Amino acid sequence: MYSRWSNAAVIILWVSAMTWLVRYKVLPPMLVGQPPSYRTILEAQRREPPVGWEMSFDGRPLGWALSTTSLQPDDVTEVRSWVHFDQLPLEDLIPKWLRALVRPVEQPAGSLEMDAKNTTLIDPLGRLSGFKSEVRVKPLEDLIKMQGTIEGTQLKLEIHTGGLAYETEAHIPQDALLSDALSPRTQLPGLRAGQSWTVPVYSPLRPPNNPLEILQATVEGSQPIVWNDGAVETLLVVYRSDPGHGLGSDERPRGRLWVRRDGTVLKQQAMIFNSTMTFVRLPDDQAAALERQVNRGQN
Repeated sequence: MYSRWSNAAVIILWVSAMTWLVRYKVLPPMLVGQPPSYRTILEAQRREPPVGWEMSFDGRPLGWALSTTSLQPDDVTEVRSWVHFDQLPLEDLIPKWLRALVRPVEQPAGSLEMDAKNTTLIDPLGRLSGFKSEVRVKPLEDLIKMQGTIEGTQLKLEIHTGGLAYETEAHIPQDALLSDALSPRTQLPGLRAGQSWTVPVYSPLRPPNNPLEILQATVEGSQPIVWNDGAVETLLVVYRSDPGHGLGSDERPRGRLWVRRDGTVLKQQAMIFNSTMTFVRLPDDQAAALERQVNRGQN
């Protein structure tokens, strides 16, 4: 009799576990489709020309950004982002730990020019292999350099700032879409309402001993926006803190993306402290003009 009840209990526990697995892990992808991956994103990005962005901070014009994707001779794909701040609002955008490094060159108006450059490397199998990120404040040389390499689910980081070097490691979920907080994303193909995925976000503006934050991205439905003087139906992707990391769950959005039905990201917002940084995609002709202007400035 005891053995019979033990067997029944085991069967009940097994059925309960399988029910949870099917409900939360198997059915959602079947119903709404798989979320974006590096492979699907790169397939879309390789077909697009350089992407330009106009940037604002709490509604004030702030600068521009340029995003490019290129296939290298060794079949490694480089995704580059250059974000230029014309007038960097120190009190709103720069954390306290970093202000001590830029105070010696602070302008009378309390603002500085800053450039943030990021290069992400994707291997021939469509897997993230590493990234390089740097921040420069004129007229200083490199203020912050960050380099990351991926080994399985471990992210190894080297950070150089203010003449100091710092190394750390962090676990990232498998198949997560690692992202730079200061770099706009250009493509998210195949979106469906209800999809959700993990987004580890790194930022050179975060403290060197805690450069990574885990967010959860969810497609929360459709929303029309005005872009390029016309109304466009988009899917709204919302980033929130992952309740599985940290001491509590913060339901306030940490970022938003408005994605056209073909996967093209038209608008992106990121919360920086208590302010909002917004990227709005430029039409292709304006993006090409921005690229020519940037190239002339480098020569």
